[in-house]
Amino acid sequence: MSPNELADLVEVLSKHLPIVSAKLDKVPTDRVSYEQKNRINKMSEEYARNLRKHYLKETQQIREFLSDPQNEELLDRYSCIVEEFQLKVIAKRKDYQTFDDVLNYLFDLLFQRDALLRGNRRLTRTVVFYMYWNCDLGEDSDAQTQQALTP
Repeated sequence: MSPNELADLVEVLSKHLPIVSAKLDKVPTDRVSYEQKNRINKMSEEYARNLRKHYLKETQQIREFLSDPQNEELLDRYSCIVEEFQLKVIAKRKDYQTFDDVLNYLFDLLFQRDALLRGNRRLTRTVVFYMYWNCDLGEDSDAQTQQALTP
């Protein structure tokens, strides 16, 4: 995966999201509570609150867009991007105290490498937040269960 693949996804989303008919007041259902996910991932409350404040309202539109059968190729690309990002997160996790720092590392990497992502910072952050919110990025309840089972 390269930043170009995320750039392609962001570019398509930037053209199509305005025409998606979604109710922005409808909050998507998360698989584990956002607060629990943040604790598991060691994300600070302030950082989590700011992410949620700025990007949550867009997550339903992204979900609807990616679940549209016409966008199956983009959903496949999204899955590949998530896999690559998750591996980068796992590799860098030990270098940082909080998930805030891990995400900032990822954003810096993306913005340095790709002009389209740099030009669409808000949407890029929104897509990465969607990955986190959707439990595709970072640890989830499975990690907490594993920790509890480890002697």
